[in-house]
Amino acid sequence: MQRTHRHICTLIALSGSLSPLAHAGETPVTLEPSVGSVQQIAHIYYNVASGERVVTVLSDSQTSGSDSGYNYKQPLWAVESGPPCESAGYTSSFYFAVDDPTNTSMGGASPLATQITVLDMGDIAVDTVVDCVQVHWVVAHTDTDSDSDSVGDGVEELAGQWIIWDADNGRPNCHRLPLVDFTFYNLPGNIAGPDSQSAYTLDVDLVADFSSSDLTFEIGDSDGDCQSAAFCNSSVFDSATGTYLPVAQCDNNFDSLPDSDIDGDGLFDFSWTVRFYQPGIGNDFDSDSDTGSAAPSDSDSIGINFAVPEGSAIDNGDGTWTWNVDISAEAPGTGVEDGFVIYNPPISDGGGGEIITYNGFYWFGGFACVGDQYTPPAMFQFVLYGPRGLCSPADLNDDGHLNFFDVSQFILHISAGGDYNGDGATDYFDVSQFYQDYSAGGCP
Repeated sequence: MQRTHRHICTLIALSGSLSPLAHAGETPVTLEPSVGSVQQIAHIYYNVASGERVVTVLSDSQTSGSDSGYNYKQPLWAVESGPPCESAGYTSSFYFAVDDPTNTSMGGASPLATQITVLDMGDIAVDTVVDCVQVHWVVAHTDTDSDSDSVGDGVEELAGQWIIWDADNGRPNCHRLPLVDFTFYNLPGNIAGPDSQSAYTLDVDLVADFSSSDLTFEIGDSDGDCQSAAFCNSSVFDSATGTYLPVAQCDNNFDSLPDSDIDGDGLFDFSWTVRFYQPGIGNDFDSDSDTGSAAPSDSDSIGINFAVPEGSAIDNGDGTWTWNVDISAEAPGTGVEDGFVIYNPPISDGGGGEIITYNGFYWFGGFACVGDQYTPPAMFQFVLYGPRGLCSPADLNDDGHLNFFDVSQFILHISAGGDYNGDGATDYFDVSQFYQDYSAGGCP
């Protein structure tokens, strides 16, 4: 499908990398991953600033991301996703049912079965501008495809809420601050059949190129300047000094370390959360007086797909595995533990708001791919994108110069099926566009 916009997004983070469990010494609780036949249905591009929506059906053999412009290092929808043990025959049938009315992973029906919040955390450089976010869901809710576009029409009042947080390492006493909140309702559901679940990937673009709309944000502001982003946490009260400071400078627990860098590695601690809302529980996000179907049944689960960093899994020979992260890959993810946090379903605070309390730290038993046993890593598909910020789109190696190395890079990736102009094909038009961009100069 043709793209009609020119906004360029480049991967900046995150899927995650396996590292030793170091969650304040807490032993994680082991959960069972969800198992089922999962079919990857589509990649959806949605611009929240302009309202543009583009769907790329995976069966169409597309290999480029739905956002236009050249992202030569990785296809957008394949970023950090897929099972690490695929060569051993394990496929994407493993996922985590975040919201399942009959969840038994904790020994029977549990209040955690619905409306729990899952939090995953990582490290990123300070002053990181984000203009695209990629989210993902695996859904069992039966849907229809009345317009025959190979994507579900949308399940009435099935919703997902993704929030990105500043200054958060996943611990219950951290000083997290909400940065941006995305709630999408009437999510496309399952069209793969009663014995399967459908998986969707959604790129959320925050800039409308042909208007002044800009919803970009900066993670980890360190200098009170949001850079090119529309907003950031640039003025936060700091108890240690009694003044307002950029979020990356605050020390509200008086330990002489920034609240956002507890491990002291110079990177900024941030997190993302997801909570799903089932139909039939009273929500009317689209204000059409229809709150969805009856209360959720035992088949109405929705969850998230596992993810892995760029690199290779290494068998240590003693029942443990480590992850050899490919640091030459673009933003392989840093500081992410093989574990995640769960927060309890919300309760009323008595004043019209909600209280969400810490439940615990979880994993799936430690990554393993031995014989007939596959244990997935406890990290989930989630990606941030940022503006290239280059002197020219043709500066493919990001060194601020146009020269032989950019031409060589172009030839290598076009030879591998790359798509420079974002039209979903590798052809003469990619060569022509690169020549025009290169000839236009713009670099010192």
